[in-house]
Amino acid sequence: MAIVADKYELIGQWLDDIGQKTEVIDVLRLIRKICEELGADRTSYHLTPKLHSQTDRAIHLLASGFSSEWISLYEDPEFRCHDPIPDLVMQYGEPITWLDALALRKLSKGEQGYADALKAHGLEHGIGIPLYGKNMRHAYCSFTFPDPEMLQDSRLIATIAALSRAAHLKICSLIDQTENDSGRLSERERQVVQRIASGFSNKAIADDLEISLSTADTYVKRVFAKLEVNDRIGATIKALEKGILLL
Repeated sequence: MAIVADKYELIGQWLDDIGQKTEVIDVLRLIRKICEELGADRTSYHLTPKLHSQTDRAIHLLASGFSSEWISLYEDPEFRCHDPIPDLVMQYGEPITWLDALALRKLSKGEQGYADALKAHGLEHGIGIPLYGKNMRHAYCSFTFPDPEMLQDSRLIATIAALSRAAHLKICSLIDQTENDSGRLSERERQVVQRIASGFSNKAIADDLEISLSTADTYVKRVFAKLEVNDRIGATIKALEKGILLL
């Protein structure tokens, strides 16, 4: 099943739209919308600190289309660390299906368990795309489609890969251009933001920083207010834009 020709005629406009964005969150929303228009039903994007694994606790994960059950499972660092696909894709250097990536080498017991979980959730048919940015700001994105045969449409995959790379480079550029506003946050607040971005719950933040849960709750609310956001994903993205979190 190939996408209709008129969609391809929009590539130039889409690239221009990406280039015109001035906020990281707007780039992310746009590339997700574009990929959905091209037929993707699930998308994910791993923003990764320099020299870290694509499944590290410190990644900033943005995903859409996946079930809440899978998101909850994947956000657990103890589960995610067994996902071999992102790092295999980055090493491979080109778009590759998840099944082909899993076949690149012998899997460990934990990795095989992850592959089994992927299949059990009906998620074995996906594709991963490596995204490389300057100053070692690399990322990984992936997509699934309602019809697995769409993964064999080379024109479709090349288009999504090119647009994803353009979006990632724009994100890197926006992060570079943004002044470091971290001075607005206290040292403790920056510590809280770092843990929010790493997927810590308020209780986990309290335990890790050795403060009470009520104090952690207060710090999280204060961080949300200062960054002018309403949720943890928003806080992570805004902290990236302001240079409080560094890729």
